[in-house]
Amino acid sequence: MKVYFNIILAVFILSCSGEKEIVTSFTPKTHVLTPERVFEDFGEGVFFTRTTINSDEERIYVANINPAALFILDKDFNLLKLVEERGDGPGALLSPIQIVPTEHGLMVEDRGNYRISIFHPVTGEYLEEINIPDAVSTWRFFYENGEFYFPLKGYQSDSLSVLKVNSQGEPIGKFGALMPQVKGDFNRQARLIQPFGDDKIMLIGINLPYLDILTKAGNHLVTHRLDQFEPLKRALDSLENDFKKPGYERGIKEIKHILIDAQYTGEKLYLTFTDRIGLDRSKVRHMLEISVSESGVNLDRMFRFETSSPDDNLHPFTFHVDQKAGKIYTQGLITQNIYVFNLPD
Repeated sequence: MKVYFNIILAVFILSCSGEKEIVTSFTPKTHVLTPERVFEDFGEGVFFTRTTINSDEERIYVANINPAALFILDKDFNLLKLVEERGDGPGALLSPIQIVPTEHGLMVEDRGNYRISIFHPVTGEYLEEINIPDAVSTWRFFYENGEFYFPLKGYQSDSLSVLKVNSQGEPIGKFGALMPQVKGDFNRQARLIQPFGDDKIMLIGINLPYLDILTKAGNHLVTHRLDQFEPLKRALDSLENDFKKPGYERGIKEIKHILIDAQYTGEKLYLTFTDRIGLDRSKVRHMLEISVSESGVNLDRMFRFETSSPDDNLHPFTFHVDQKAGKIYTQGLITQNIYVFNLPD
C-alpha cells in the first residue's frame, strides 16, 4: 500500500476503557501567527475587559461581559454603535456572554438576566427578548430554523447535553448521551455544541475525548475520539494525572476542562485547549484545525499565536474564526487585548 504521508501510528492501551486506540505521532505543520492589529480599546474612551466575539459578512460584534456592553463594528473595527444600557429592563444587559448573528437579528445571551436579547445588527435597536427556561452552561449556543440549542450543565448522572428551545422560549426537549469515563463513574457531561450541516449537531466533550455527531432529533450517529491526536492526548492525560494525585477528592459538581472553546465553520473544527503538564507550556497556545466528517476526523494544521506580550504561552480567553474574511479574532487572557490574525490559506 502506497504511503502518501509520513505518519507513524503507535498503539496505546487506554486505562479508562481497556480498548485499543490508535494515537498518531504525526504532527502537522504549525503556523506561527503574529497579529496584524492589536486593540486595547475601540477609541472614544470605550474600553473592554472580558469579551466574546462574532461576525457576519459586513460587521464584527463584541460583547463585553462586565461591565455589560455591546459593540457593533465594521470589518475594519471602526465603532458603528455602542449599546451600554445596563440593568434588567427591556434592551438592558447585565452579563452578555455569547453573541449569534441571525436572520432575525443579533441574539445576545445575557446571563445576568437569563434571557436572549435581540438587537438590530446595524442600529443596535432593541427588538425583543426570549427567556431561557432552564439552567444552561456558558458555552456557545446556536439558533437555526426557529430553534435554540443550549449546552446544559453536566455534573448530574441523569443530565443530558443539549436543551432545545423554540422561538417563544418554550423548551422542546433535552438530548445527548451520558459521558462517564468508566462504568459506574459519575457523568462528566460538559459539552461544547456546534451545528453540523443542515440537520445534525456536534457534541464535544471539554474534559473527555469524545466528539459525538447526532441528528437534531437527538439520534446518535457516530462517536470520534480526539485523543488520537498527540496534543490533545497529552492535555487529557495531564488532567487525569491531576485526579490521581494523593489525597485528591473529586467533587460531585467538579468538571475540570481541557478544551477552552470550539467553533465549527467551513467544514473545519477549530479548538483551543490548555496543557497542564508541569512547567512545559510550549504547546498551550496552539489552536487546532480539524477536518470532521461522519467517517472520521483529521488534524490538519496547528496555529501558534505570538504576540510578544504576557498573553503568549497561554490559551486565548475567546476566539472567533471568520473564514470568509480570512481572519482569526482572539482576546488575550492576561492583557485582555483583542488581536487580529490572518488565517493562512
